[in-house]
Amino acid sequence: MKTDLLRHPAAPYVAPFAVYMLFLAGEGAIARSVYWLYPLKALAVAATIVWAWRVVRDDLRERGGLLFGALIGILALGVWIGPEVLRIIKTDFTLGGFNPNTLDGPRSTVVTVFRIAGAVLVVPVMEELFWRGWMIRWLVKEDFRSVPLGLFTWESFGITVVLFGLEHGALWHVGMITGALYNWILYRTRSLWACILAHAITNLLLAAYVLATGKWGYW
Repeated sequence: MKTDLLRHPAAPYVAPFAVYMLFLAGEGAIARSVYWLYPLKALAVAATIVWAWRVVRDDLRERGGLLFGALIGILALGVWIGPEVLRIIKTDFTLGGFNPNTLDGPRSTVVTVFRIAGAVLVVPVMEELFWRGWMIRWLVKEDFRSVPLGLFTWESFGITVVLFGLEHGALWHVGMITGALYNWILYRTRSLWACILAHAITNLLLAAYVLATGKWGYW
């Protein structure tokens, strides 16, 4: 049964996300585990992406639209921090989240490096393969590989935007807007690389903002 699942056409697109979610559940179940589980999570998801690469690389041949993706990635940072900066929401982002300063010395540095590397190099690939490489096409047709990247339908657009938003918990509303922006990149460029680049830039800039301001709640 496990072998059959791994041979399913969707497995290379879904498996990295599934591994990520399993670790996320573990972090919530074990007190303070977020600090030592995150490096393991980043490495495990990266290893799963390497396993999947032989299949998914066929959908990563188009490398156009990178400038557009980069600009949307910068815009998405404003979507994330704008409501807080403009005091539209009253959440205190200095509380909660992934705060490496609760650890001492080298451990703080290690988890911070893994957090940034995971957010910039691993998560964008994992999420874009799942949401815009697989799900947005699977919602159009079960044989998703036959659906061209960037094919628009209202149903697939709406469902992926809502689910992408819900994945981001309390910040579901900004998650939905960000999901719509990343979908727009796919529709305009038909390039998963443009989506991955946008996602990576957003996460990198958000990491810089978090480290500069101590707004750990974003992490």
